[in-house]
Amino acid sequence: MTKLPEGNYLFVHYGYGPDHQPQLSLLPNAGDRFTHFEPRDQTFTLAFDKTQRYCNGWHDLATAESFPCPDAAELPDQYDQCRHCQQKTGFNPAFYNAVSVSEQQQARNAQPHLLYLAHFAPGVVKVGITWEGRGIRRLLDQGARSALILKVYPNADIARTYEARAAKLPGIAETLQLRHKHQHLKRPYDATAGAQELTTARDRLIREINLVPDDNQPLHLDSYFLGNNSLHPHDLVDISKNDTVSGNCLGMIGSILVIDQNDLQYSFPIGKLTGYRCTLSYDTAKNEAEPHQASLF
Repeated sequence: MTKLPEGNYLFVHYGYGPDHQPQLSLLPNAGDRFTHFEPRDQTFTLAFDKTQRYCNGWHDLATAESFPCPDAAELPDQYDQCRHCQQKTGFNPAFYNAVSVSEQQQARNAQPHLLYLAHFAPGVVKVGITWEGRGIRRLLDQGARSALILKVYPNADIARTYEARAAKLPGIAETLQLRHKHQHLKRPYDATAGAQELTTARDRLIREINLVPDDNQPLHLDSYFLGNNSLHPHDLVDISKNDTVSGNCLGMIGSILVIDQNDLQYSFPIGKLTGYRCTLSYDTAKNEAEPHQASLF
């Protein structure tokens, strides 16, 4: 577990490290390299300053390495990369709708890609594709509670063809907004029922889009998010409007930190705060929240 020095940092990225441990990428100062903070099972306070947003830097698709913005560029709130870093990265997740595709992405798209189904809550199934080299990290980044890798295709274009066909079917989504993922965390989750929904959806794809899947079983992902900790969905307190989060971190589900403080669990969607400066300390402060009433069910 990495315990960073207290101080001021630029928060640039949330994700899951090589061992799939929840991880926050922070930049101490312009000109430094990124450092990584593993929040789970640590007690801390993160206070964000939202007066100015900064570029998150660029990613080398060939080496899978990330680098700080060389210009430390200031940005409007709605952007997370400056034009220079965007061009150096050359990645567009909706490449299939783009007028042109960068050389970097053409090289990435030519590599094997996974077609998967992700399950977030009862009745909530999403289809997607990801570069095979990322493995399950794309699923973890999205906060899928369970998943099924359907097939490995030789390139992104073929995988996208099947993704588009699957997304046209009723009950299978192509996108899922963060606010909906956040709401779904307050619903009890049954991994066995989730696995059954995934296999039922796979069987539909076999019948309706002529999918020939690989022989894979559903994966339950909560242990990557929470380790040995447990989520109490009925009593989860939403503090998404706050700029500060404090307490003992139970884990991170997708981009949402789960924090325990005084026997209450709080959910804090940290992913929407990339590009803002923050102060890390190991003292605690009271989490401000709307009056909370425990569920009767």
